[in-house]
Amino acid sequence: MLSKKRGLSDHLSPQEKNQKIIQLFLLCLPILVSFLSNFDIQISLPGCPLLHYLGIPCPGWGLTRSFQAIAQGNVLKAINFHLFGPILFIAFLSLIFQLISEILKQKHISNAYTKIINNPTYQTTFLLMVFGYHGTRLYHLWKTGELSYGFVNSPLVEWGSTLNWSPLKNLLYN
Repeated sequence: MLSKKRGLSDHLSPQEKNQKIIQLFLLCLPILVSFLSNFDIQISLPGCPLLHYLGIPCPGWGLTRSFQAIAQGNVLKAINFHLFGPILFIAFLSLIFQLISEILKQKHISNAYTKIINNPTYQTTFLLMVFGYHGTRLYHLWKTGELSYGFVNSPLVEWGSTLNWSPLKNLLYN
């Protein structure tokens, strides 16, 4: 049914198979890193560039720790790190199994799960929920003073404070 809408055959082309293998690798990576942390294997992750340079956490702030907590079997701790961590972990696992099935069977497989994931209404709703959740987290950080402290002491603000702003002021005010 899905293939008729797209105008493609049910079978995967070599290019589609390669794309699915890359998608599978990308989805497996965070899951694998999460489970490796159970074996005291330390993997140096780059961290959040937004938090590093601006002192403001991104919407994914805490997802890595949430995934690690799930891999350790601690769902409540995972929810404390990021409310959507367990949901995304399950979604990643479901997509991994979906991709493995499609690669092994060499054809597109449509099911209720993929229809939900590909539905723009669900995608928009999920994004609004994530950004709403992120907004409440930022509000809490603002109320405690952590947000302004992180921003004021961020590398970008420190760099901006060392610049000579007089040419710009002259341009704006003259």
